[in-house]
Amino acid sequence: MVKMSPAQPDALLAWMEALSDPTRLRLLRLLERHELGVVELCEILQLPQSTVSRHLKVLSDQRFARSRRVGTAHLYRMI
Repeated sequence: MVKMSPAQPDALLAWMEALSDPTRLRLLRLLERHELGVVELCEILQLPQSTVSRHLKVLSDQRFARSRRVGTAHLYRMI
């Protein structure tokens, strides 16, 4: 039997929560194929910038997505 540290269940729950939202899953599907900016993602998903940015933050925090800066924009892609 494998013993889990107290932090592991919390990490697993955070990982599962990140994937439990349909919008985040749609973002991941887009980012696995293309590197896109927030403006492009907003246009595709027809969602406000604040909503898309909030979901990208969750995906980035859980290491599902990564961003790189190009000028003043950030381009996101799936890791």
